[in-house]
Amino acid sequence: MSPGELIYFLLIGVAILPVILVIWLVFRRRKKLAIVLTSVLVIGYAGYYAYYPTLKVNTHEKRYEQLIDYLERDYPNKEFTIVPKKYEEGYTVGQFAVNDRQTPKTGMTLRVNKKGQVTQIGTWSKQEYPKQQDLWQEIEFMYGEPYTLDKEKIEITKQDEWIDGKLTAFALTIDDMPSIALFTYSREGYGLLDLKQGAREEFVFIEEEGYVFIYIDERYQGETVTFQLKNGEVFSLNTNQNKGKLIVEK
Repeated sequence: MSPGELIYFLLIGVAILPVILVIWLVFRRRKKLAIVLTSVLVIGYAGYYAYYPTLKVNTHEKRYEQLIDYLERDYPNKEFTIVPKKYEEGYTVGQFAVNDRQTPKTGMTLRVNKKGQVTQIGTWSKQEYPKQQDLWQEIEFMYGEPYTLDKEKIEITKQDEWIDGKLTAFALTIDDMPSIALFTYSREGYGLLDLKQGAREEFVFIEEEGYVFIYIDERYQGETVTFQLKNGEVFSLNTNQNKGKLIVEK
């Protein structure tokens, strides 16, 4: 049993002791009855303690079936992996790691309560520490709304990349729209500094760390792109031979 469960039974035991004391005070002249009542409490307590592991297994199995029914009813077109099917030590009864089979390395933690209600209490990832050039793949987990069963899968394609020390930039298309993602990366950790998404068939830019990053959609129709920098200056770039790749200006 876990420390929490041992404390739970300890508290029950502590609560039973005053009851036994009251029984002996009330029935002090009827010792046989006091012994019978005390025996019932002690045997009940010992029986509950012995049965508790089986109770956890049975409860978990019931809630697993309730979770299956919920997923089949609300998400009939998806297939899921659910762990653990049978209760295992180290897990919480009625708590499951669930992932869409199309995303085996990311998922969520779902809990089924006593009433059979399913709630999401967290997310998880089995991703290994990524290589710097693969940071863009993390965006699927970070992008948009928090990761849930209802989150639509997004289409992300890397078009180009730029790496300078800890700074990493990617030109991407996200759901067919031009985008730039800027990361910081080191052995100690990594993080998304900025992510900007432009309109379809347009361009997008990010100004950060003394650099200007521009990505122009290959379908962009104009001959130049023009935008204003943070210092108020106007930046202009000819689109000839610059479409579809990441442009970096310092």
